[in-house]
Amino acid sequence: MRFGKNINIRIVIIGSILVILIFAFGTTWMNQGARRDTEKAVRSVSSLYLDELAGRREQVVSSNILGQISEIQTALDIMTEEDLSDFSHLQAYQHKMRKLFTVEKFAFVDTEGRIYTADGIQDNIEDYSFDYHTVSEPEISILNLDTANKKVVIAVPTDKSVERTHLVACFVEIAMEEMLAGVSMQSQENGSTFCNIYTRDGIALSNTVLGGLAVEDNLLEALSGAIYEQGYSFDKIQQDFAEGNRGEASFVYNGIRETLSYIPVAGTDWFLTYLIRESVISDQISTITAGTIQRGVFQSLISVLVLMTMFLFIFLQTRRNARLRLEKETSDAANRVKQEELEHRLELQEKLLQEERTR
Repeated sequence: MRFGKNINIRIVIIGSILVILIFAFGTTWMNQGARRDTEKAVRSVSSLYLDELAGRREQVVSSNILGQISEIQTALDIMTEEDLSDFSHLQAYQHKMRKLFTVEKFAFVDTEGRIYTADGIQDNIEDYSFDYHTVSEPEISILNLDTANKKVVIAVPTDKSVERTHLVACFVEIAMEEMLAGVSMQSQENGSTFCNIYTRDGIALSNTVLGGLAVEDNLLEALSGAIYEQGYSFDKIQQDFAEGNRGEASFVYNGIRETLSYIPVAGTDWFLTYLIRESVISDQISTITAGTIQRGVFQSLISVLVLMTMFLFIFLQTRRNARLRLEKETSDAANRVKQEELEHRLELQEKLLQEERTR
């Protein structure tokens, strides 16, 4: 009987350990699986989301540039002979156009490189990137590229004369903030998405790199130190920027998992980028997933407690049944012994009575 009790105890202990191990393994496996599924879901949604947002923002920037070019052409087309009669009339016209089109400068360049503005003549043509000798179609460039006070310069060819001075180019200066109006460069409140514009050399026109977290001042320099996910590489990004190709990349920068979508801005050497911090979104989703897992763990713990209670009940019930069985068997054996003794005495008494009768 003791051997049977030991077997029952071992079964309960082994069963409990197996349940606990299955529970621990299942919880770990479920947690890891949920995290992998979350990352895959974020990656898939991020790719579609960024591509759409980058395309829309690029259209806004391109539309702004085309609008400015159209306004310059309109301003040149409506110039009258009176406006070109002398430099005083020309400056008055430039003042009017500058206010009308909300630009910081509406200027002309002559064959010698002198710049005629509404406020006078300038001789700093070397500060500008466009070549007034060869400009034959609208050209977009940046003034003060290495400073925070960047200006967008749009130059177009012209053929005007004022007081025997031949004007070969016209250009406007626009504050970068004005040019990017409507593009919404601000990040979301949760700090998960960022829109920026860079040159092909990686210089940020919006004065932030990778949403403001990069220690480098240049996008390409920052990306050269990132750790890329399978299928992406820094060499591919460099090639796309050099060739003006659209693309995307997923990488880890300073421990933060990010996906960057980039698209060339038509008519410029700029790239509009949209960055999403997958770590932020994954953490937010993981918080929800963790809550679900915790509730599942709580339910599993209750199940384990119920099972262990059942094991304990079965174990105690088995012991009780064994005790009752032993008591019954002991009682039955004692009763049999008593019955046999009684029968034996009766037989003896009957035998004695028979002997007395025969006498």
